[in-house]
Amino acid sequence: MESYKSLLNYLKNIEFQNYVVAMLRWEMDTTAPKKSFNYLIEVSTKYEMESFKYTTDEKFINLINDVINDKEYDNLDICEKTYIQKLKEDYYKQKNIPEDFYKDYCELRNKSLNAWVEAKQKGDYSIFKPYLVDIIEETKKLYTFMYPNSKNLYDCMLNDYETGLKSEQIDQLFNELKEEIIPIIRQLKSLKFGKLKNTCTNEELIDLGKYLLSYIGFDNERGALGIYTHGYTMKLNNNDVRITFSNDNDITDICSTLIHEGGHGIFEQCIDGKLKDIYTYDIDKIALHESQSRFFENILGRNINFWKPIYEDVKEKIHIDMPIENFMQQFNNARPSLIRTEADELTYCMHIIIRYEIERMIFNGDVNYDELPYIWNKKYKEYLGIEVDNDRNGILQDMHWSEGAFGYFPSYLLGSIFDGMLLETINEKVGNVDEILAQGKIKNITKFLNENIHKFGGTYNISETAKRVCGKELEVKGIVKYFKEKYCN
Repeated sequence: MESYKSLLNYLKNIEFQNYVVAMLRWEMDTTAPKKSFNYLIEVSTKYEMESFKYTTDEKFINLINDVINDKEYDNLDICEKTYIQKLKEDYYKQKNIPEDFYKDYCELRNKSLNAWVEAKQKGDYSIFKPYLVDIIEETKKLYTFMYPNSKNLYDCMLNDYETGLKSEQIDQLFNELKEEIIPIIRQLKSLKFGKLKNTCTNEELIDLGKYLLSYIGFDNERGALGIYTHGYTMKLNNNDVRITFSNDNDITDICSTLIHEGGHGIFEQCIDGKLKDIYTYDIDKIALHESQSRFFENILGRNINFWKPIYEDVKEKIHIDMPIENFMQQFNNARPSLIRTEADELTYCMHIIIRYEIERMIFNGDVNYDELPYIWNKKYKEYLGIEVDNDRNGILQDMHWSEGAFGYFPSYLLGSIFDGMLLETINEKVGNVDEILAQGKIKNITKFLNENIHKFGGTYNISETAKRVCGKELEVKGIVKYFKEKYCN
Protein backbone atom coordinates (compact mmCIF):
# COMPACT_ATOMS: atom_id res chain seq x y z
CA MET A 1 0.00 0.00 0.00
CA GLU A 2 2.10 2.88 -1.35
CA SER A 3 0.02 5.65 0.22
CA TYR A 4 0.51 4.10 3.66
CA LYS A 5 4.27 3.82 3.12
CA SER A 6 4.39 7.48 2.12
CA LEU A 7 2.54 8.47 5.28
CA LEU A 8 4.90 6.41 7.46
CA ASN A 9 7.93 8.05 5.81
CA TYR A 10 6.45 11.46 6.57
CA LEU A 11 5.77 10.49 10.18
CA LYS A 12 9.39 9.43 10.51
CA ASN A 13 10.41 13.08 10.04
CA ILE A 14 8.11 14.12 12.88
CA GLU A 15 9.51 11.34 15.05
CA PHE A 16 13.06 12.58 14.45
CA GLN A 17 12.17 16.11 15.57
CA ASN A 18 10.37 14.83 18.66
CA TYR A 19 13.31 12.60 19.51
CA VAL A 20 15.65 15.57 19.66
CA VAL A 21 13.19 17.53 21.84
CA ALA A 22 12.86 14.61 24.24
CA MET A 23 16.62 14.11 24.43
CA LEU A 24 17.17 17.79 25.24
CA ARG A 25 14.56 17.60 28.03
CA TRP A 26 16.29 14.50 29.39
CA GLU A 27 19.59 16.36 29.36
CA MET A 28 18.15 19.34 31.24
CA ASP A 29 16.60 17.02 33.79
CA THR A 30 19.57 14.75 34.42
CA THR A 31 23.05 15.88 33.37
CA ALA A 32 23.13 19.32 31.70
CA PRO A 33 24.70 22.20 33.68
CA LYS A 34 22.15 24.77 34.79
CA LYS A 35 23.83 27.60 32.87
CA SER A 36 23.26 25.70 29.63
CA PHE A 37 19.45 25.74 30.07
CA ASN A 38 18.73 28.91 28.11
CA TYR A 39 20.64 27.61 25.11
CA LEU A 40 19.05 24.17 25.35
CA ILE A 41 15.60 25.78 25.52
CA GLU A 42 16.41 27.70 22.34
CA VAL A 43 17.52 24.52 20.57
CA SER A 44 14.53 22.56 21.88
CA THR A 45 12.10 25.23 20.71
CA LYS A 46 13.65 25.14 17.24
CA TYR A 47 12.98 21.41 16.92
CA GLU A 48 9.52 21.68 18.45
CA MET A 49 8.69 24.22 15.78
CA GLU A 50 10.05 21.94 13.07
CA SER A 51 7.74 19.20 14.35
CA PHE A 52 4.86 21.67 14.47
CA LYS A 53 5.45 22.65 10.85
CA TYR A 54 5.38 19.02 9.76
CA THR A 55 2.13 18.35 11.63
CA THR A 56 0.39 21.41 10.16
CA ASP A 57 1.68 21.19 6.59
CA GLU A 58 -1.01 20.63 3.95
CA LYS A 59 1.09 17.78 2.59
CA PHE A 60 0.46 15.91 5.84
CA ILE A 61 -3.32 15.97 5.60
CA ASN A 62 -3.12 15.04 1.91
CA LEU A 63 -1.06 11.96 2.81
CA ILE A 64 -3.56 11.01 5.52
CA ASN A 65 -6.51 11.39 3.17
CA ASP A 66 -4.70 9.38 0.48
CA VAL A 67 -4.48 6.47 2.91
CA ILE A 68 -8.10 6.77 4.04
CA ASN A 69 -9.31 6.93 0.42
CA ASP A 70 -7.08 4.06 -0.73
CA LYS A 71 -9.03 0.97 -1.76
CA GLU A 72 -6.77 -1.11 0.52
CA TYR A 73 -7.56 0.98 3.61
CA ASP A 74 -10.13 -1.57 4.76
CA ASN A 75 -7.36 -4.19 4.93
CA LEU A 76 -5.69 -2.33 7.79
CA ASP A 77 -6.58 -3.52 11.28
CA ILE A 78 -8.53 -1.52 13.86
CA CYS A 79 -5.38 -0.30 15.62
CA GLU A 80 -3.89 1.21 12.49
CA LYS A 81 -7.20 2.75 11.41
CA THR A 82 -7.71 4.31 14.83
CA TYR A 83 -4.29 5.94 14.72
CA ILE A 84 -4.82 7.27 11.21
CA GLN A 85 -8.17 8.80 12.13
CA LYS A 86 -6.56 10.37 15.20
CA LEU A 87 -3.81 11.84 13.04
CA LYS A 88 -6.52 13.50 10.96
CA GLU A 89 -8.30 14.91 14.01
CA ASP A 90 -5.05 16.20 15.47
CA TYR A 91 -4.06 17.83 12.20
CA TYR A 92 -7.08 20.10 12.20
CA LYS A 93 -6.60 20.99 15.87
CA GLN A 94 -2.92 21.81 15.30
CA LYS A 95 -3.71 23.71 12.10
CA ASN A 96 -5.79 26.17 14.09
CA ILE A 97 -2.83 27.19 16.26
CA PRO A 98 -0.89 30.25 15.00
CA GLU A 99 2.75 29.38 14.48
CA ASP A 100 4.09 32.41 16.37
CA PHE A 101 1.85 31.65 19.32
CA TYR A 102 2.97 28.02 19.41
CA LYS A 103 6.65 29.01 19.35
CA ASP A 104 6.14 31.33 22.32
CA TYR A 105 4.12 28.66 24.12
CA CYS A 106 6.91 26.08 23.72
CA GLU A 107 9.44 28.54 25.12
CA LEU A 108 7.12 29.38 28.00
CA ARG A 109 6.65 25.72 28.91
CA ASN A 110 10.40 25.14 29.10
CA LYS A 111 10.98 28.29 31.14
CA SER A 112 8.03 27.52 33.37
CA LEU A 113 9.32 24.02 34.10
CA ASN A 114 12.76 25.32 35.01
CA ALA A 115 11.21 28.03 37.20
CA TRP A 116 9.17 25.35 38.97
CA VAL A 117 12.35 23.38 39.71
CA GLU A 118 13.95 26.46 41.28
CA ALA A 119 10.80 27.39 43.21
CA LYS A 120 10.42 23.87 44.55
CA GLN A 121 14.05 23.74 45.64
CA LYS A 122 13.63 27.03 47.50
CA GLY A 123 10.07 26.34 48.68
CA ASP A 124 8.95 29.71 47.33
CA TYR A 125 5.67 29.94 45.38
CA SER A 126 6.36 33.57 44.44
CA ILE A 127 9.16 32.44 42.09
CA PHE A 128 6.82 30.17 40.16
CA LYS A 129 3.59 32.20 40.36
CA PRO A 130 4.18 34.54 37.39
CA TYR A 131 5.03 31.54 35.19
CA LEU A 132 2.00 29.64 36.46
CA VAL A 133 -0.26 32.61 35.67
CA ASP A 134 1.22 32.83 32.19
CA ILE A 135 1.01 29.10 31.52
CA ILE A 136 -2.64 28.99 32.62
CA GLU A 137 -3.62 31.95 30.48
CA GLU A 138 -1.66 30.77 27.46
CA THR A 139 -3.04 27.25 27.82
CA LYS A 140 -6.54 28.72 27.72
CA LYS A 141 -5.60 30.44 24.45
CA LEU A 142 -4.10 27.23 23.08
CA TYR A 143 -7.29 25.26 23.67
CA THR A 144 -9.42 28.11 22.33
CA PHE A 145 -7.47 27.83 19.07
CA MET A 146 -7.77 24.03 19.04
CA TYR A 147 -11.45 23.93 19.97
CA PRO A 148 -12.87 27.25 18.71
CA ASN A 149 -16.51 26.30 19.23
CA SER A 150 -16.21 24.81 22.68
CA LYS A 151 -17.93 26.32 25.70
CA ASN A 152 -16.00 24.18 28.20
CA LEU A 153 -12.22 24.41 27.79
CA TYR A 154 -11.51 22.09 30.71
CA ASP A 155 -13.49 19.30 29.08
CA CYS A 156 -11.36 19.86 25.98
CA MET A 157 -8.24 19.40 28.09
CA LEU A 158 -9.66 16.20 29.55
CA ASN A 159 -10.53 15.08 26.04
CA ASP A 160 -6.93 15.54 24.92
CA TYR A 161 -5.79 12.97 27.46
CA GLU A 162 -8.81 10.68 27.22
CA THR A 163 -11.12 11.03 24.20
CA GLY A 164 -14.78 11.31 25.13
CA LEU A 165 -14.14 11.87 28.83
CA LYS A 166 -16.14 14.68 30.40
CA SER A 167 -16.02 16.32 33.79
CA GLU A 168 -19.54 15.06 34.59
CA GLN A 169 -18.35 11.44 34.39
CA ILE A 170 -15.31 12.21 36.52
CA ASP A 171 -17.47 14.06 39.04
CA GLN A 172 -19.70 11.01 39.45
CA LEU A 173 -16.84 8.52 39.85
CA PHE A 174 -14.80 10.75 42.14
CA ASN A 175 -17.79 11.69 44.32
CA GLU A 176 -18.72 8.03 44.73
CA LEU A 177 -15.15 7.20 45.65
CA LYS A 178 -14.78 10.17 47.99
CA GLU A 179 -17.93 9.13 49.86
CA GLU A 180 -16.52 5.65 50.39
CA ILE A 181 -12.91 6.35 51.29
CA ILE A 182 -13.01 9.49 53.47
CA PRO A 183 -14.62 7.44 56.30
CA ILE A 184 -11.90 4.79 55.86
CA ILE A 185 -9.17 7.43 56.06
CA ARG A 186 -10.66 8.96 59.20
CA GLN A 187 -10.63 5.65 61.05
CA LEU A 188 -7.07 4.68 60.11
CA LYS A 189 -4.91 3.56 63.00
CA SER A 190 -1.55 3.93 61.33
CA LEU A 191 1.60 2.61 62.89
CA LYS A 192 4.12 5.16 64.08
CA PHE A 193 7.61 4.66 62.74
CA GLY A 194 10.12 6.66 60.79
CA LYS A 195 11.07 6.36 57.16
CA LEU A 196 13.41 3.62 56.03
CA LYS A 197 16.48 5.73 55.39
CA ASN A 198 18.20 5.46 52.05
CA THR A 199 21.93 4.80 52.47
CA CYS A 200 22.64 3.86 48.83
CA THR A 201 24.85 5.69 46.40
CA ASN A 202 23.39 6.80 43.08
CA GLU A 203 25.18 3.90 41.39
CA GLU A 204 23.66 1.41 43.82
CA LEU A 205 20.20 2.88 43.24
CA ILE A 206 20.61 2.52 39.48
CA ASP A 207 21.58 -1.13 40.04
CA LEU A 208 18.52 -1.61 42.30
CA GLY A 209 16.34 0.00 39.65
CA LYS A 210 17.56 -2.28 36.88
CA TYR A 211 17.00 -5.31 39.10
CA LEU A 212 13.41 -4.42 40.02
CA LEU A 213 12.54 -3.34 36.49
CA SER A 214 13.85 -6.56 34.99
CA TYR A 215 11.96 -8.60 37.58
CA ILE A 216 8.58 -7.15 36.58
CA GLY A 217 9.25 -7.44 32.83
CA PHE A 218 10.98 -4.24 31.69
CA ASP A 219 13.76 -4.74 29.12
CA ASN A 220 16.79 -2.83 30.41
CA GLU A 221 18.52 -3.22 27.05
CA ARG A 222 15.79 -1.00 25.60
CA GLY A 223 15.73 1.51 28.44
CA ALA A 224 17.80 3.78 30.64
CA LEU A 225 17.62 5.18 34.18
CA GLY A 226 18.38 8.69 35.43
CA ILE A 227 18.01 10.60 38.71
CA TYR A 228 15.82 13.71 38.77
CA THR A 229 13.74 15.68 41.26
CA HIS A 230 10.55 13.94 40.02
CA GLY A 231 9.99 10.44 38.69
CA TYR A 232 8.71 10.08 35.13
CA THR A 233 8.90 7.86 32.05
CA MET A 234 9.83 9.19 28.63
CA LYS A 235 9.57 7.16 25.44
CA LEU A 236 12.01 8.31 22.78
CA ASN A 237 11.15 5.31 20.62
CA ASN A 238 10.17 1.68 21.18
CA ASN A 239 13.77 0.72 21.87
CA ASP A 240 14.62 3.73 24.02
CA VAL A 241 12.42 4.25 27.06
CA ARG A 242 13.92 6.50 29.75
CA ILE A 243 12.94 6.38 33.43
CA THR A 244 13.82 8.89 36.14
CA PHE A 245 13.41 8.66 39.90
CA SER A 246 14.28 10.89 42.83
CA ASN A 247 17.16 10.04 45.15
CA ASP A 248 15.26 10.94 48.31
CA ASN A 249 15.72 9.78 51.89
CA ASP A 250 13.10 7.02 51.86
CA ILE A 251 14.16 3.78 50.19
CA THR A 252 10.60 2.47 50.04
CA ASP A 253 9.53 5.57 48.10
CA ILE A 254 12.38 4.94 45.69
CA CYS A 255 11.32 1.31 45.23
CA SER A 256 7.70 2.32 44.70
CA THR A 257 8.67 4.96 42.13
CA LEU A 258 10.83 2.50 40.22
CA ILE A 259 8.06 -0.11 40.08
CA HIS A 260 5.52 2.58 39.14
CA GLU A 261 7.62 3.95 36.30
CA GLY A 262 8.43 0.40 35.26
CA GLY A 263 4.73 -0.14 34.62
CA HIS A 264 4.78 2.83 32.25
CA GLY A 265 7.94 1.59 30.58
CA ILE A 266 6.64 -1.95 30.05
CA PHE A 267 3.53 -0.53 28.38
CA GLU A 268 5.63 1.47 25.92
CA GLN A 269 8.02 -1.37 25.16
CA CYS A 270 5.23 -3.87 24.48
CA ILE A 271 3.09 -1.94 22.00
CA ASP A 272 2.63 -4.08 18.90
CA GLY A 273 5.53 -3.71 16.49
CA LYS A 274 3.29 -2.93 13.52
CA LEU A 275 2.23 0.27 15.29
CA LYS A 276 5.73 1.55 15.96
CA ASP A 277 5.98 3.60 12.77
CA ILE A 278 2.56 5.22 13.03
CA TYR A 279 2.75 5.54 16.79
CA THR A 280 4.01 9.12 16.71
CA TYR A 281 1.32 10.52 18.99
CA ASP A 282 0.18 9.48 22.44
CA ILE A 283 -3.56 8.96 22.11
CA ASP A 284 -6.29 7.83 24.45
CA LYS A 285 -4.03 6.01 26.86
CA ILE A 286 -3.06 8.41 29.63
CA ALA A 287 -5.50 6.98 32.19
CA LEU A 288 -4.77 3.50 30.87
CA HIS A 289 -1.05 4.19 31.25
CA GLU A 290 -1.57 5.31 34.84
CA SER A 291 -3.61 2.19 35.54
CA GLN A 292 -0.65 0.06 34.51
CA SER A 293 1.95 1.96 36.52
CA ARG A 294 -0.27 2.03 39.60
CA PHE A 295 -1.22 -1.63 39.20
CA PHE A 296 2.44 -2.62 39.35
CA GLU A 297 3.23 -0.16 42.14
CA ASN A 298 0.20 -0.72 44.39
CA ILE A 299 -1.77 -3.86 43.64
CA LEU A 300 1.39 -5.90 43.06
CA GLY A 301 4.25 -3.94 44.66
CA ARG A 302 2.55 -3.38 48.02
CA ASN A 303 1.69 -7.06 48.31
CA ILE A 304 4.12 -8.99 50.55
CA ASN A 305 4.06 -11.86 48.08
CA PHE A 306 5.66 -9.62 45.44
CA TRP A 307 8.78 -9.35 47.60
CA LYS A 308 9.08 -12.88 48.98
CA PRO A 309 10.99 -14.35 46.01
CA ILE A 310 13.44 -11.40 45.79
CA TYR A 311 13.69 -10.08 49.33
CA GLU A 312 17.13 -11.52 50.12
CA ASP A 313 18.58 -9.87 47.01
CA VAL A 314 16.84 -6.57 47.75
CA LYS A 315 18.03 -6.50 51.38
CA GLU A 316 21.61 -6.77 50.19
CA LYS A 317 21.19 -4.08 47.57
CA ILE A 318 19.65 -1.50 49.95
CA HIS A 319 21.76 -2.37 53.01
CA ILE A 320 19.03 -3.38 55.44
CA ASP A 321 18.56 -6.30 57.79
CA MET A 322 14.98 -6.65 58.94
CA PRO A 323 12.16 -9.19 58.64
CA ILE A 324 10.11 -8.88 55.48
CA GLU A 325 7.02 -8.10 57.59
CA ASN A 326 8.70 -4.96 58.94
CA PHE A 327 9.81 -4.00 55.46
CA MET A 328 6.23 -4.29 54.21
CA GLN A 329 4.93 -2.05 57.00
CA GLN A 330 6.77 0.75 55.23
CA PHE A 331 4.70 0.19 52.08
CA ASN A 332 1.34 -0.29 53.76
CA ASN A 333 1.29 2.19 56.63
CA ALA A 334 -1.71 4.09 55.31
CA ARG A 335 -1.94 7.57 56.79
CA PRO A 336 -2.63 11.09 55.53
CA SER A 337 0.50 12.80 54.24
CA LEU A 338 1.47 15.89 52.29
CA ILE A 339 3.27 14.54 49.24
CA ARG A 340 1.29 12.88 46.45
CA THR A 341 4.16 10.79 45.11
CA GLU A 342 4.93 9.50 48.60
CA ALA A 343 1.32 8.82 49.53
CA ASP A 344 -0.05 5.37 50.26
CA GLU A 345 -2.47 3.89 47.77
CA LEU A 346 -5.57 4.78 49.83
CA THR A 347 -5.00 8.42 50.73
CA TYR A 348 -3.47 9.02 47.29
CA CYS A 349 -7.00 9.16 45.93
CA MET A 350 -7.67 12.38 47.85
CA HIS A 351 -4.47 13.97 46.51
CA ILE A 352 -5.86 13.61 42.99
CA ILE A 353 -9.37 14.76 43.89
CA ILE A 354 -7.90 17.91 45.47
CA ARG A 355 -5.95 18.74 42.31
CA TYR A 356 -8.92 18.01 40.09
CA GLU A 357 -11.19 20.28 42.10
CA ILE A 358 -8.62 23.09 42.01
CA GLU A 359 -8.21 22.73 38.25
CA ARG A 360 -11.97 22.98 37.84
CA MET A 361 -11.91 26.18 39.90
CA ILE A 362 -9.07 27.63 37.84
CA PHE A 363 -10.76 27.07 34.50
CA ASN A 364 -14.14 28.14 35.78
CA GLY A 365 -12.54 31.47 36.71
CA ASP A 366 -13.28 30.93 40.40
CA VAL A 367 -9.80 31.44 41.82
CA ASN A 368 -7.32 34.21 42.54
CA TYR A 369 -3.79 33.07 41.70
CA ASP A 370 -2.41 34.64 44.88
CA GLU A 371 -4.80 32.46 46.86
CA LEU A 372 -3.93 29.13 45.22
CA PRO A 373 -1.61 28.02 48.05
CA TYR A 374 -4.33 28.91 50.58
CA ILE A 375 -6.97 26.96 48.64
CA TRP A 376 -4.59 24.01 48.32
CA ASN A 377 -3.79 24.02 52.03
CA LYS A 378 -7.45 24.35 53.02
CA LYS A 379 -8.44 21.28 51.00
CA TYR A 380 -5.64 19.23 52.53
CA LYS A 381 -6.95 20.15 55.96
CA GLU A 382 -10.55 19.40 55.00
CA TYR A 383 -10.03 16.09 53.19
CA LEU A 384 -6.94 14.65 54.85
CA GLY A 385 -6.89 16.46 58.17
CA ILE A 386 -3.31 17.69 57.83
CA GLU A 387 -1.61 21.09 57.80
CA VAL A 388 0.61 22.02 54.87
CA ASP A 389 3.86 23.34 56.30
CA ASN A 390 5.39 25.03 53.25
CA ASP A 391 4.94 25.59 49.50
CA ARG A 392 7.51 22.93 48.61
CA ASN A 393 5.33 20.31 50.29
CA GLY A 394 2.18 21.99 49.02
CA ILE A 395 1.34 23.60 45.73
CA LEU A 396 4.88 23.27 44.33
CA GLN A 397 5.20 19.51 44.67
CA ASP A 398 4.09 18.53 41.12
CA MET A 399 5.61 19.42 37.77
CA HIS A 400 2.42 19.01 35.70
CA TRP A 401 1.03 22.55 35.82
CA SER A 402 4.41 24.01 34.92
CA GLU A 403 4.16 22.16 31.58
CA GLY A 404 0.58 23.18 30.92
CA ALA A 405 -0.65 19.63 31.61
CA PHE A 406 -4.10 20.56 32.90
CA GLY A 407 -6.64 17.75 32.79
CA TYR A 408 -3.91 15.15 33.36
CA PHE A 409 -4.32 14.54 37.11
CA PRO A 410 -7.72 12.77 36.86
CA SER A 411 -5.97 10.09 34.78
CA TYR A 412 -4.12 8.86 37.86
CA LEU A 413 -7.29 8.15 39.80
CA LEU A 414 -9.19 6.77 36.82
CA GLY A 415 -6.26 4.36 36.53
CA SER A 416 -6.62 3.28 40.16
CA ILE A 417 -10.37 2.81 39.74
CA PHE A 418 -9.72 0.53 36.77
CA ASP A 419 -7.06 -1.36 38.77
CA GLY A 420 -9.70 -2.60 41.21
CA MET A 421 -11.58 -4.08 38.27
CA LEU A 422 -8.38 -5.45 36.74
CA LEU A 423 -7.39 -7.25 39.95
CA GLU A 424 -10.70 -9.11 39.99
CA THR A 425 -10.29 -10.01 36.31
CA ILE A 426 -6.73 -11.36 36.70
CA ASN A 427 -7.73 -13.42 39.74
CA GLU A 428 -10.45 -14.94 37.59
CA LYS A 429 -8.62 -15.38 34.28
CA VAL A 430 -4.94 -15.86 35.19
CA GLY A 431 -5.00 -17.26 38.71
CA ASN A 432 -4.78 -16.18 42.33
CA VAL A 433 -2.56 -13.10 42.33
CA ASP A 434 -1.11 -13.83 45.79
CA GLU A 435 -0.03 -17.31 44.71
CA ILE A 436 1.41 -16.13 41.40
CA LEU A 437 3.51 -13.49 43.13
CA ALA A 438 4.69 -15.82 45.91
CA GLN A 439 5.93 -18.25 43.26
CA GLY A 440 7.98 -15.51 41.60
CA LYS A 441 5.86 -15.73 38.46
CA ILE A 442 4.93 -12.05 38.20
CA LYS A 443 5.75 -12.12 34.51
CA ASN A 444 2.66 -14.31 34.00
CA ILE A 445 0.65 -11.27 35.05
CA THR A 446 2.81 -8.98 32.92
CA LYS A 447 2.18 -11.25 29.93
CA PHE A 448 -1.59 -11.02 30.44
CA LEU A 449 -1.32 -7.22 30.51
CA ASN A 450 0.92 -7.25 27.42
CA GLU A 451 -1.56 -9.33 25.43
CA ASN A 452 -4.78 -7.68 26.58
CA ILE A 453 -3.78 -4.03 27.06
CA HIS A 454 -0.25 -2.99 26.11
CA LYS A 455 -0.02 -4.31 22.56
CA PHE A 456 -2.97 -2.18 21.46
CA GLY A 457 -1.25 1.06 22.49
CA GLY A 458 -3.84 3.82 22.48
CA THR A 459 -6.38 2.08 20.27
CA TYR A 460 -8.82 1.70 23.16
CA ASN A 461 -9.24 4.23 25.95
CA ILE A 462 -9.71 3.18 29.57
CA SER A 463 -13.51 3.06 29.34
CA GLU A 464 -13.35 0.82 26.27
CA THR A 465 -10.64 -1.32 27.86
CA ALA A 466 -12.77 -1.82 30.98
CA LYS A 467 -15.50 -3.25 28.78
CA ARG A 468 -13.13 -5.32 26.63
CA VAL A 469 -10.98 -6.78 29.43
CA CYS A 470 -13.29 -6.73 32.45
CA GLY A 471 -16.66 -6.99 30.74
CA LYS A 472 -18.27 -3.92 32.35
CA GLU A 473 -18.32 -0.14 32.52
CA LEU A 474 -15.77 1.74 34.59
CA GLU A 475 -16.91 1.62 38.23
CA VAL A 476 -15.49 2.15 41.74
CA LYS A 477 -16.80 -1.05 43.36
CA GLY A 478 -13.64 -3.07 42.74
CA ILE A 479 -11.18 -0.59 44.19
CA VAL A 480 -13.46 0.17 47.16
CA LYS A 481 -13.66 -3.56 47.91
CA TYR A 482 -9.85 -3.78 47.73
CA PHE A 483 -9.41 -0.84 50.11
CA LYS A 484 -11.99 -2.12 52.62
CA GLU A 485 -10.51 -5.62 52.70
CA LYS A 486 -7.04 -4.22 53.24
CA TYR A 487 -7.61 -1.28 55.60
CA CYS A 488 -10.82 -2.03 57.51
CA ASN A 489 -9.86 -5.35 59.11
